[in-house]
Amino acid sequence: MSITTWPQLLEQLTRLIDGEDVTVSEVSPATLTQIIALGERRIYRELRHRLNEKAFASVTVTNNLAPIPVDFESTSVLHFGGYPLTPVAEKVIQDRLQWQWGGDTRYFAEAGANFTFWPSVANGTAVQGRYFCRLPDLNATTLPANALFLAETDLFLYGFLSQAAPFFGQDTRIPMWEARYVGIRDALNEAKNRAAYSAGRIQRRASIPVLR
Repeated sequence: MSITTWPQLLEQLTRLIDGEDVTVSEVSPATLTQIIALGERRIYRELRHRLNEKAFASVTVTNNLAPIPVDFESTSVLHFGGYPLTPVAEKVIQDRLQWQWGGDTRYFAEAGANFTFWPSVANGTAVQGRYFCRLPDLNATTLPANALFLAETDLFLYGFLSQAAPFFGQDTRIPMWEARYVGIRDALNEAKNRAAYSAGRIQRRASIPVLR
């Protein structure tokens, strides 16, 4: 079934959870909305897909810190116009900021609500690259415009069903729904990894020493 509207999504979830006759179901739209929200949070934490990937925009450095976007989930690639920076733990950055070391920035870390860098970055420098984001919560207005949902509806359905099962006494169906969700998620993530490798494998890059 093609799902392109919010009422269609609620109806399909009701059928899968509580049987074909949605007119006698005790599953309320309010409960389904909560389950959908829980499923979305998990999906955006775990999925690495071109349709939830976006460019950093208007993120600049001040005092070697750059604010992490509010819809950020994880970094895809981060740079300042050169080679991608390598992610490390914040402590690694803090330890090395005490060194008097110039040259191009090589590493970044998440530090609370910000990114921090080493070697340090000049004030006003724009962060470049891409990150994986949380898309707007699904509802009657946003669902028709959510390209990821429309492209990977099965991922969302099994993600929602996996969240719903404990609420509706469907414990015996959890392993099946969870396995289907995990299988689709892993296949999509692997496809993203293969695409990144294919695009980058012919490029030659200077070696970067590993911090110890």
